[in-house]
Amino acid sequence: MDARGRELGRFEFGPSDLRGVRQVVQAIASDRLPNRVDDVVLAVHEVAVNSVVHGAGRGVLRIDETPEAIVFTVEDEDGTGSVPLLNPIDDGAPSGRGLRIAHLLSDHLTIDVGPSRTSVRLRLVLTPEP
Repeated sequence: MDARGRELGRFEFGPSDLRGVRQVVQAIASDRLPNRVDDVVLAVHEVAVNSVVHGAGRGVLRIDETPEAIVFTVEDEDGTGSVPLLNPIDDGAPSGRGLRIAHLLSDHLTIDVGPSRTSVRLRLVLTPEP
């Protein structure tokens, strides 16, 4: 176990694998975040789509568990070194809402940008059992 916690899974994806991303996230969320499944699936899906569209067309989803949270990290080989923006939601815009939606549906969103890699981390706090 490292600083991120225990790795629950890793899934490499491309444009034809987004359904698989949703299925993997749904399986993890159903077990560990049962009251938030739809929100978690949508949030991670939006970030994965961004990897396909704005990254190198491919990405990696890593799922880690800490004692307090489940962390979904989507990484891609961006190459631009530019920081993705959390644009305000514009109902008239045909795109540009993905990161904002992910931010609103997660407990904490972090974006790390390097010269050749972008990483978006969604942290979702586990609800203690009664």
